[in-house]
Amino acid sequence: MFVPPVWAAAENAPTRAEANNDSPIEEVLVSARRRGEERLQDVPVAVSVLSDEALRKAGITDLSEVATRTPSFTFGQQIGNQHEIVIRGIGTLRLTGSAAEPSVGLFIDEVYVGRRGTATPPLFDLERVEVVRGPQGTLYGKNVVGGAVNLLTARPRTEAEARVAVSYGQFDVFSGRDLWEGTGYVTGQLADTVTGRLAAYYRTHDGYSQNVLLDEALDDQDNYAMRGSLLFQPTAALDIHLIADFSHNESNGQSRRAVDDLSIPGLGAVVGSGLLSNNVRESDAPWTQWEDHDTAGLTARIDYRLGSGHMLTYLSAVRYGNFNGRYSLVGTQSPPSLTDAANGQREKYTGFTQDLRLSSAAEGSAVRWVAGLYFLREDTDIIDNSIATTFLSALGPGSVGDILDGEFIYDQQNITKSSAIYGELTWAMTDAVSLTAGGRYTYDDKSYRNRSECLDFGAQPDFIFCVAPLGAEFWNIRTSKSWSELTPRVSLDWRRSDSVLLYASAARGFKGGGWQGKPGTRAAALFPYDPEIAWTYEIGAKTDWADGRVRANLAVFHTDFDDLQVEQLDDAGLSLIIDNAASARIKGVELEMQLRPLAQLQLWLSGSYLDSEYRDFIDSAGNDLSGNRLARTPEFRFTGGVDYALYINDAFSLDTRVEYQWQDDMPWLVENTVLEDSFGLLDARVALQSLDAQWELALFGKNLTDELYRVDAIPFLGDVFSRFGAPRSYGVQFTKTF
Repeated sequence: MFVPPVWAAAENAPTRAEANNDSPIEEVLVSARRRGEERLQDVPVAVSVLSDEALRKAGITDLSEVATRTPSFTFGQQIGNQHEIVIRGIGTLRLTGSAAEPSVGLFIDEVYVGRRGTATPPLFDLERVEVVRGPQGTLYGKNVVGGAVNLLTARPRTEAEARVAVSYGQFDVFSGRDLWEGTGYVTGQLADTVTGRLAAYYRTHDGYSQNVLLDEALDDQDNYAMRGSLLFQPTAALDIHLIADFSHNESNGQSRRAVDDLSIPGLGAVVGSGLLSNNVRESDAPWTQWEDHDTAGLTARIDYRLGSGHMLTYLSAVRYGNFNGRYSLVGTQSPPSLTDAANGQREKYTGFTQDLRLSSAAEGSAVRWVAGLYFLREDTDIIDNSIATTFLSALGPGSVGDILDGEFIYDQQNITKSSAIYGELTWAMTDAVSLTAGGRYTYDDKSYRNRSECLDFGAQPDFIFCVAPLGAEFWNIRTSKSWSELTPRVSLDWRRSDSVLLYASAARGFKGGGWQGKPGTRAAALFPYDPEIAWTYEIGAKTDWADGRVRANLAVFHTDFDDLQVEQLDDAGLSLIIDNAASARIKGVELEMQLRPLAQLQLWLSGSYLDSEYRDFIDSAGNDLSGNRLARTPEFRFTGGVDYALYINDAFSLDTRVEYQWQDDMPWLVENTVLEDSFGLLDARVALQSLDAQWELALFGKNLTDELYRVDAIPFLGDVFSRFGAPRSYGVQFTKTF
């Protein structure tokens, strides 16, 4: 990935003549293999990196913007606690059940976050973001069958330093909606053996959508966060790092808009013809909506350097999330819609992590290894409340209106206890060839409770049918189940030359089993689905050319899935169900390139091609969906950009950055009937900056072509209730470094 140049001090900044000389691409360090920091080009794993400067220049504050810049990575969001991450076609769409787990792991300073939507803070003051693609079951554990996203926060520094950045902008909609953002940090030495860092983040913006019925702005945001860290180094052999963070976000909720489902001609007009506005950024939902979201975390990490270069690491952490929100599923009234359903969700998550590992010396031996013990406890409580009304209730008791009219709740709790032992060994067979083998044995135990209750049987109650999907109430069902899996990995890499690394690998990953989030009956609530299993075979190359001015990294892979957990839309019960319904095959190619012909000029291009299909897939209605593409998986996607620094004199430069992200069309669901058209996003930034890095004044723009695209879609009886991404925005930012 692109890492822009930074001139740390005026005496180190190049003159105009020096800037025209050749300059190699800067080295990137990663910790993807949990062996300390390694050069990206030395790691035989498909991993993309966004540095702190790349994050800052691109204005990235959430995972959706990481996804658009990473091969084979797509992101969607139904509501604030539902982050839908898919890597290489593998992902969990909605974590509606308290026992559900993601297929892509999210880690903050190596701490696993199981409910990423509920317990993930905004992205600020990060050292880098690493996206590791493919199963990483050996060192990362379960639920990384598709890959892992690692957020590494900035560490305290000995030298005193501070930075403040303030931005003002507007969304180009409704005569302008304001956007304010502020970030800052201060770091330095507090005592002889203690350094600290304090960072803060604030972002607020007016809604870029509008509820014309209730006269409320939607898709707004009021978000703040803080993080503090202390690094104690009482001896040369001991590091103790403490990190604490908190964030809060609130808004009036999201806007949804009914769009005709072209796969069912004619039916969509029932809604479309009755909407109060033709503007897709306006809704006429009758429900008050909101989102209120808190996250917090506390991490303690101890690194003790033993004799002979060995390292003992102990990691203890707790992550917390609390979400409360409600949104309109259809974005309009009934009529014109058949129903005007709204869904409310309250979710509390606590994850407690213990990780103890021992690793060998980084150099001096032909054998390197890492081994460890791991424990994770997750407590997840969800209250899911759905309410709906329909004009069809006038048909009377026993009619179709019964399942579209009423109110219910699901009250769920799940406790997961996951234990593992893991290890990985690398043997340098020759100076150029190394063999790596490892494995992880994981034991999961889950205890699950669920209660459903019909709070209102509707305008014409028959006291038999509640609103779908609840067919019959059940009270405090309890069940438990355990699973265990061995996830090995083996790879062979060949250092063909100082600038070329070739590798081949095979890895197994799995995602844990669970129970339905919204079961229609007691029997459905008690019936579990099993873990999904994947084997991925990969060959890759990491290369530098032209004296380090050209970098090209390539990965080619093939993934076979068994017992794939598939989310299906059950129109009959009006619900989403998860079942081990299919096997799947995914083949792909990923390419990342950088070019730096001059010190002040960098170009980058990354992209992916994915060929995916379900196999042996009969859905809940008996339809054969074998051969369909995997949901949320575009065939092609790419990101390209250029960063050019024009040196005005020995004191100032003008830095221009342009970036374009494009993805092919993709199916929203397994049926492949509802597609998102291909689209592209154009971002740009122009900054006047001092060469001593003391200040910067920048103009920025995002989605400059004002592309209309969706971040979520719910098809229902001829319509697709759609949530759209942010419109064009632009603004100015001032940054001061002390």
